[in-house]
Amino acid sequence: MILQMIKKQALLLLRNPMELLLLLGLPILLIAILGTALGNFMDGGEIDLQFKLAVIENEAESEQVSQFIAELEYSDLPEEVIEELSSTAATVQPAATLIDILQSKELEELIILEKVSPNELTEVTEDDSYAAIIEFPEGFTYELLSQLFLDEGRTPEMTVYHNEGAEIAGNMVEQIVTAYQEEYTVGSFLGRNGIDPERLKLLSTDFKQEVSSINQHNPVNSKAYYTIGMVVMNVLFMAPTLASIAFREKQDHIFDRMILADISRWVYFISVLLTGMLFAFFQSLVVFAFAYVVFDVTWPDFAAFFIITFFFALAVGGLTTLLTAISYRIHSERIISFFSGVVVTIFAFLGGSFFPIGENSAFIQKLGDLTPNGAVMSAYLSIIRGETIMENTNHLIFISCFALTAISIGVLTFPKRGAAA
Repeated sequence: MILQMIKKQALLLLRNPMELLLLLGLPILLIAILGTALGNFMDGGEIDLQFKLAVIENEAESEQVSQFIAELEYSDLPEEVIEELSSTAATVQPAATLIDILQSKELEELIILEKVSPNELTEVTEDDSYAAIIEFPEGFTYELLSQLFLDEGRTPEMTVYHNEGAEIAGNMVEQIVTAYQEEYTVGSFLGRNGIDPERLKLLSTDFKQEVSSINQHNPVNSKAYYTIGMVVMNVLFMAPTLASIAFREKQDHIFDRMILADISRWVYFISVLLTGMLFAFFQSLVVFAFAYVVFDVTWPDFAAFFIITFFFALAVGGLTTLLTAISYRIHSERIISFFSGVVVTIFAFLGGSFFPIGENSAFIQKLGDLTPNGAVMSAYLSIIRGETIMENTNHLIFISCFALTAISIGVLTFPKRGAAA
């Protein structure tokens, strides 16, 4: 009798091709889209971050250096000090040094640098093709030299503008400028205290370090990640789909006829549970098989894969009976719609189906593992990285407890004989 009821449920589902398309076609489509769109980001691939940077000098640096040296010669300093400061000042060119850094070999593939005249500032600011602008004000180099060598005048400031739509590029430029400023500050401190920078550099090389990786497991690429993420999310939809079919049988009085035919309500209850398990298991295998053929998503341990899939199918079967029982009890399909429209989305987000949010927060990772799909996803990812099934016993125990809890509540909620109508 139970097998006949499972067959009946299968035929009802097969007669609804739209439901089948959503349950089998949607996860495949999402795997292809998300895996391709976010593949570079998740797989550590190269992302094009090249941007244009404009540099504006409001006063020629050479003229400012010459002005500083000329004023030194008319100062009251001793002649030998003037000579030493003049020779050193001639080599200090902060603007030219920063431009050389920005045009260095390490940054040439990242930054397209263009020198712009001061009268073009407004035009360049309004040009969205420039991600950032560095402006050196008048007297910048002169004031810096006065600060470094004479400890006089105000601290010079350069201005960095960045496009509101290019925050990443703007932050990068600011970090480069900050690092550049710190180098000058350290150089000034060393010079004033008579410390040889080369000596400091030699001392810093006495320390040795060794870096080794502690993660010896296989990496998970984007296709594998989103295959697992979309499977654990979309298999959850099997529960409300089958619960809806069961509720329509109640509305059509099919369930009442079975009761009148002296068929135990527990036979029907068990058939709903087994149908949810079998269909969820089959749905998972179909999508994973497609991913294996098309995206080369392979499993190092097939036994562990089938064990996890079985436990997940058990959880989905439990959810199917729970939704069916509650909808029968309240004589409404609202709980089924709420689960498929709201609960599944929340579970998918917390479980990491859309993005591995748990990597940035241990709390969210723990919260995600307290959802059936999140626990299964963590177990799947663990297996595909090369870990063993024994390392995932905590996830399997949670999934089992979740399934048994759902079944138990379903048993308590399912209407007794004579209360189904």
